[in-house]
Amino acid sequence: MKTKSIMQKVALALLSFTFSTSIVGITPSRTMAEETSFNIHHSLENLTTSNGLAAATYSEKDRKLNRFQPHIYSNYDANTSTKNYLSDAYFGYKINGKSTWLTGVPITSVNYVNGTNIINTVQKDGNFQFESYYFTPFSGDKESRMLVMLVKATNNGQDQKDFSLYSEQNLNLGGNEDNKEERSYYNKRKGYLKEYKGDNIAIYKNINQEGSHYTSGIGENSPVEITNRGGHYLDKTTLKADNLVCGYENRNQCGDVFKKGTSRWYGVVIGLTEDGNEKKLSKDVNYLVNNKNPENLLQNEKNWWNQWHQGEIGPKGLSASEQAVYRQSTAVLKMAQCREHGKSHGQILASLIPGMWSIAWVRDGIYSIQALLASGHTKEAKEGLKFMLNADMRKDETNPTKNYYQRYIESTNKGAPVYGLGVDLGTNYAISVCRYYGNGTEESDKNDNGYNVETDGWGLVLWAADSYMKKTGDKTFLNKYWNTLSKHDADLLVKLVDSKDGLMQPDSSIWEEHWTPYKVGNGIRQRFAYTNITTYNGLKAAAHLATLNKDKQKKELYTEKADSIKDAVLNKMVVKSNVTGKNTLGSSLEKIAEGTGYHDAAVVEAINFGLVNPKDSLATGIIDSFNRTLRMKSGSPGYMRNQDGGDYDSNEWAFVDLRVATALKNMGKDKESKVLIDWLTNQAHANFDLIPELLTRNNSDYFGSIPMAGFGSGSYILSINNYYNNLR
Repeated sequence: MKTKSIMQKVALALLSFTFSTSIVGITPSRTMAEETSFNIHHSLENLTTSNGLAAATYSEKDRKLNRFQPHIYSNYDANTSTKNYLSDAYFGYKINGKSTWLTGVPITSVNYVNGTNIINTVQKDGNFQFESYYFTPFSGDKESRMLVMLVKATNNGQDQKDFSLYSEQNLNLGGNEDNKEERSYYNKRKGYLKEYKGDNIAIYKNINQEGSHYTSGIGENSPVEITNRGGHYLDKTTLKADNLVCGYENRNQCGDVFKKGTSRWYGVVIGLTEDGNEKKLSKDVNYLVNNKNPENLLQNEKNWWNQWHQGEIGPKGLSASEQAVYRQSTAVLKMAQCREHGKSHGQILASLIPGMWSIAWVRDGIYSIQALLASGHTKEAKEGLKFMLNADMRKDETNPTKNYYQRYIESTNKGAPVYGLGVDLGTNYAISVCRYYGNGTEESDKNDNGYNVETDGWGLVLWAADSYMKKTGDKTFLNKYWNTLSKHDADLLVKLVDSKDGLMQPDSSIWEEHWTPYKVGNGIRQRFAYTNITTYNGLKAAAHLATLNKDKQKKELYTEKADSIKDAVLNKMVVKSNVTGKNTLGSSLEKIAEGTGYHDAAVVEAINFGLVNPKDSLATGIIDSFNRTLRMKSGSPGYMRNQDGGDYDSNEWAFVDLRVATALKNMGKDKESKVLIDWLTNQAHANFDLIPELLTRNNSDYFGSIPMAGFGSGSYILSINNYYNNLR
């Protein structure tokens, strides 16, 4: 991976900027809360565009689009994965018989048009400059999957009589590199190239029809080879072949001159469907174009985003770089939310492609929903909640009235492979024990140690529902979903409290320790602090919801159980750190009993959720233990997630950094909090304003799934709001 390493000396400087809703006019600057040196550098090469329907990626290294898929999620169901249909797509040009593809032209700059899904590159070759734009359109408001590629060519040299602009679109219509027996033809009446295989259809629409010519072929008749030898596209198509490639050329007409100091716009819309409905696809593509020129099409997309940002909430006092990252973070959350109709609608992915976590986790989704609420996007937050509350749980094939994963909680068989807890829930739960397929049904991943059965998400959902109610006062929402939130969520958390010690029953929790007991030999499994913390917070939220719903009995029940969990955690999970000698919270009861390896960043939420008073010495002890055991040794101010020692665990976690920053702010440690916020702000600003999942332990390179939504952009938004809105 290409890395432009720049050691940046940054000093205390909080610049005062009023939060702006304009996409243009931002000139970011860097800030740092204490004078120190950190390795701020560019290490990310892919940018993602998504409109909640389709997603595509652009490679800075290869200077081309390299992925386009018709759903934003990884898997529709257990048997249907989302395919990538794009091999590559890019522009080229020709002057005086010499052809050049932009894949071979150095990039001067690449970034998002800030606060949007529009990828913008600038390339210079001799006297010509090319500004390219790539996006999956929100504007046009149609359901078909489309990808727009535009280029503005500027002639800074001499007048040119012989000038052509080329585009190459190489889709594999079988999906996932299957390019066998593809077919193509040109629809003269509607003015587009069609490439297809079975029900999979791609439409290529040249937006600029002036001087437009087309071709499709393979080998020496492919667009690439024709262009490389300085030829022209002669409006010919290949009916059928393996690995068909399609392309357009816009060339000067007779007597036409591309004058010095002028610019020309070109562009192609790619439409894609898997259902064979060419009529609908072509209608939607033509509706998007609708006699617009490429510049108009770009402006329409910018206008859509400007409108979406209207009313967005952001703290006053942000630096320009914080403002840029904040706005791009809200855009990432919008891109990560599915807009398909039906059960898929509203789900928020943990990450976008090319990240591997393009899956809707409960936990990640809730942090995204909280960030949407904090930034004023209540409509999207509500849709995210409704998705979870309306989702279908996986049913037990042997007893269809029961949820499948309920067996692991309710079974009295404590042996392999069930390892049941023997807790009768009394009714089906409503929130997934892990995550969701794209079609809105429950999923849990499995490895040699069994499934993930996580109940921390149940408390998180209650927290988000209560936050939504506090923000909106939407009584219709509460009336509709109170039974689900109470009977099929909060009540079940109450039942999962162990009467013997007041702590929650074992689960897989935040770091997804699969269901097989921690030590199979003696049946020990882990009872995690994080799940107790989220349950405490969730039941407090449920008590407030019960108050709003005038349900006094439930309010008292949830309040009592929340208080008892708090007492149990403080009585049984506080341990004197074997490193600092101060009290801290251990990751699990079992790790505490072992006497080692119990330092875990997830317990920071005890401070953020109020289970531990931020002013208490225990809060200080928790942070001190992090600083001694989890702090990165690469020169970064950030943290790994725990002491488990695996490669994944031991990289730096942006989510952890930002939640620790939030806790530090709550504790009155503003300076330390700002160091972490500025560290990630500056890293993000060097990497397309995106927040990563991880940074590598040695070099702080971007790593893992990027762009990350709830654990990335969402956590950044929450941290920024917490810091500035509580500024002392």
